[in-house]
Amino acid sequence: MTTAADLDALTALDQAATPGPWYVRAMDDENATCATAVATKPNTSGDNDDLSSSTYHGVVAATSIQHHDYIVPADGRSRENAALIAAVRTALPELLRLARIGAAADRA
Repeated sequence: MTTAADLDALTALDQAATPGPWYVRAMDDENATCATAVATKPNTSGDNDDLSSSTYHGVVAATSIQHHDYIVPADGRSRENAALIAAVRTALPELLRLARIGAAADRA
């Protein structure tokens, strides 16, 4: 069961992190071959963005950078992992709000 301390810890993490919403971004250029990342802005050019064409990408985490096998998940689920990270980060404030309502109802 999640305790008030658990909710407080998650709230602190939420407030300390880069604000949402977060998006999955696919990027591909000579610096980040077939990269999958989580970012504060969505892809701007279809399937893959060229990193060299912009100075701000909004990237907060990478789940795959295949150039020189820099970041490659063992199970190959880079897009799925990025989708989960982005969805949970974006939903977290509302989930915490609902959890606190539920906890208050349990105490009543």
